[in-house]
This record gives sequence, C-alpha cells and structure tokens, in this order.
Amino acid sequence: MELAFNPLIAFLWSVFAGFLMAMGAGGGGILAGIGHISILGIGDPNMIKVVNQILELTSRLFSVPLYLQQKRLVWSLAFSFGIGAPLGAIAGSWISSVFLADMSTYRLVFGLLVLLVAGRTLYEAMVKPTQRGDRLQKAFDVSECVQRERADNPHAQPTAPRMSRFGLLRTHVRIGAESFEFNPLAAAAGGFAISFVGAMLGVGGGFLVTPFMASILLFPMFFVVGTALMALMIPLMASVFTYLLLSVNVDWVLVAIEVPGIVVGSIIGPMVNQRINERYLRLFVAFVLVCIGVYYLT
Repeated sequence: MELAFNPLIAFLWSVFAGFLMAMGAGGGGILAGIGHISILGIGDPNMIKVVNQILELTSRLFSVPLYLQQKRLVWSLAFSFGIGAPLGAIAGSWISSVFLADMSTYRLVFGLLVLLVAGRTLYEAMVKPTQRGDRLQKAFDVSECVQRERADNPHAQPTAPRMSRFGLLRTHVRIGAESFEFNPLAAAAGGFAISFVGAMLGVGGGFLVTPFMASILLFPMFFVVGTALMALMIPLMASVFTYLLLSVNVDWVLVAIEVPGIVVGSIIGPMVNQRINERYLRLFVAFVLVCIGVYYLT
C-alpha cells in the first residue's frame, strides 16, 4: 500500500510534538498541526483537528502518570477546571466542523490565535516577577525553590500539593509552607472557554490552560504543568468523540505511525521539564509559537 505521506518524517515529527506536549508549556498540539498541514500535506482541516487531539490525548496518558509520580498535580484545581471543560469541547468541536471546514479560513484563525498566545507567553518570560505583583512573585519563588531543592537532593521524598480548605468561591491549596487560593467557579469558566477554543482549532488547549493557571490563577509553574495536562484529558476525549460522531474522516494508518512517536516524546518531556528554568521554558515556547503564527499568516 502506497502512503500519501512519509512515515519516517511523520514518526520523527510526532516525537518532537510529543516532547513539547509533555513539557506542558503549550505548543505541542500546534506543532502537530503544522506537521499535518505543511509537512505531511493533509488537506482536510477536520481530520487534522481530530488527529491532533488523538495525539494530545495519547501524550497525556503517558506523561500525566510521570507528573503524578513527581507529586506535581494540584487535584482540586484540575477537578474545578474539568467541570466546565467537556461542555466547551463538545460545543467547540461542533461549531468548528461546520464553520472551520475550509483550509484557508482555518489557517488564518490558527495563525492569529497562535500569535496572540505567543505575545502573552513572551511577556510573561521577559517581565521580571517583581513587576507583576506579590502573588505572582510568590508563585515564581515557590517554583524556583522547589526546583533547587530537587536538584540538590533528587532522592528526597517530595511533598504533594494538598487542599487545605474548600469553598465554591474560594479554595485554598497548601504547597510546602505557602498557601495559594483560587475561585473554583472561575476555574470552571476558564475550562469551558479554553476547551471551546482548543476543540475548535483541534490543538488541545494546552497553550492556553498553562498561562491561565500560572498567570491568572497565579499557581507556581512547576505544579501548573502536570495539572494542566491532567485537566485537559476529559475535554480532549469529549472533543475526539464529538468529531467522530460527526463522521469526520480519519487516516488511521497515520495515527498508528504517529502514536508511538508521541509516546516516546511524552516520556522524555516530564524528565526534562523538572530541570528546566521556568523563564527559559516560556521563552522557548514563545519562540516556537511566533514562528508558527507568522508562517501561517504569511
């Protein structure tokens, strides 16, 4: 059987995409999308969306347990986000299958959104924490402190974040000696909006949920990464099933070639992530997103 794409390129590109997906700073689903559009030459936007999200879901099945082992998941935050996320994913998938079925329109919307997210990510990387407020400074300091402690003593038993008080309008989470709070209703609303956009573009939403949890809800980036990956698993499943119910065509041979590459990249990602400085991670993601956004707009 003659394939319409190069299987080796598809596998290697999916390794890179899986690595970025598992790093949790966003951009992995977008990277998978650019591979499908411009490297493998897939011309069906709806198929690109559903295959991207199948790969994103696969990545999380392998990377989330590694973050769980490292005790980097904030369960109360992930659960609150997940309340609104499935509804957003279903609505975004249905609307996208109808109104973003044309490749030229899809590329334009894709590029504009990516540039907006890249600008926000770059801002977070370049502006010093002391210029962003006390709460964000505290989140930054906790990330830096935990990373230093784990680097100095990698065999030490880490302390997992735990919910100290629950409320519909204010929930408190204890991370070491510091306490962080968030509004569960705001997290659920963010889950709906982010999952809607992610499903509409077929990119998972990791590039939005990570800045949302780190820059708006003000949680330490070190714990946001795994939490964001976990929070998106249910809306990803909801979006994939919605596209399949809408009878979107899927190249299952392509999926079978790319999934192993995603698995390899997703195992490597969490191991590298805990050793990378938060600022450098943001700069890397911003660079990737700017390049992709400019590419699609030009």
